[in-house]
Amino acid sequence: MNKKILNIVFAVGAILVLISSVLVMEHVAWGKYTFASGVALFFFSRLKMTYAGNDFRLKRLNRLYFLSSLALVVASCLQFRENGGWIVLLLIVAILEFYISLRVGVYEKSIAEAEKKKDPEDCCSSQQSAEK
Repeated sequence: MNKKILNIVFAVGAILVLISSVLVMEHVAWGKYTFASGVALFFFSRLKMTYAGNDFRLKRLNRLYFLSSLALVVASCLQFRENGGWIVLLLIVAILEFYISLRVGVYEKSIAEAEKKKDPEDCCSSQQSAEK
């Protein structure tokens, strides 16, 4: 699938999860179903947005993304069983998503800076070798 479409599916799923979690807390009957559909969209987009590189840290962080998506599925199941534990699980997922997104951003920024430092050296050394 196109990455732009996956991002839209991810955003729609996240918005549905956010809005319908409030609806479930307010005891709206159809809130569980919209939560489950939002979780399905969220989970589907996470499955399709897997990391295919060789970097160990990014692989680990993407596995954590997948585990947090599974926790959302469990939270949805707990809603249908009328168990209040889904709220705690949703809080854990929110904290995990926040932490992982920060770590991925910082790590990708450090990789970009390291590559930026390498490029000027390669550029200068290739120009010097061309001059000789």
